[in-house]
Amino acid sequence: MSEYLIPEKSPKIPTDPRARKRLEQAVAIGDLDELVGVPLPLVVPRFLVTYMNSVVGGRIRSATVVSVTNRSEQPARVVVRWYKGFSDDNNPVGTTAFSIPADYTVDFSSRNIPFELTTVNSVCNPELVFDEGRAVVLSSRARIGVSSRVYYTSGDKDEQLLAITDSEVVRYATGNSGE
Repeated sequence: MSEYLIPEKSPKIPTDPRARKRLEQAVAIGDLDELVGVPLPLVVPRFLVTYMNSVVGGRIRSATVVSVTNRSEQPARVVVRWYKGFSDDNNPVGTTAFSIPADYTVDFSSRNIPFELTTVNSVCNPELVFDEGRAVVLSSRARIGVSSRVYYTSGDKDEQLLAITDSEVVRYATGNSGE
């Protein structure tokens, strides 16, 4: 049995008793775990997040959050690789990974931010504190949905939300249609 305690109330915890039971079962059997040090040979690039910003110095701070929903019927291993601008896809500045059960959504973040802004499930290692660029979402399953946004805050602990912007997400290696 998992030692992970599921909070009674959280924006990401289902309130429906059957959905909560499914979540508890997924945690208990290990389908919902952060992947630390686990080799992931079966993940392939699926999506490109065209803009990432993660800064803690200065008056305005930022963090990028990538939400991934597993729409397949099996758990999906998902990796988000974070890249600085003017670099190729061979040298990420950070990585985060998670095994997502079917029909669940997980938030990956470039750095930790207060749960009042959004509940982050997996934080980049190392946390990005002065980076701008892009992110690549890799997955073991093709049926995933991806969205991304940048949170702009102020204060030493991100206590004041200034803005949230959406970043364009396109299929990897195919580009977009100029939307």
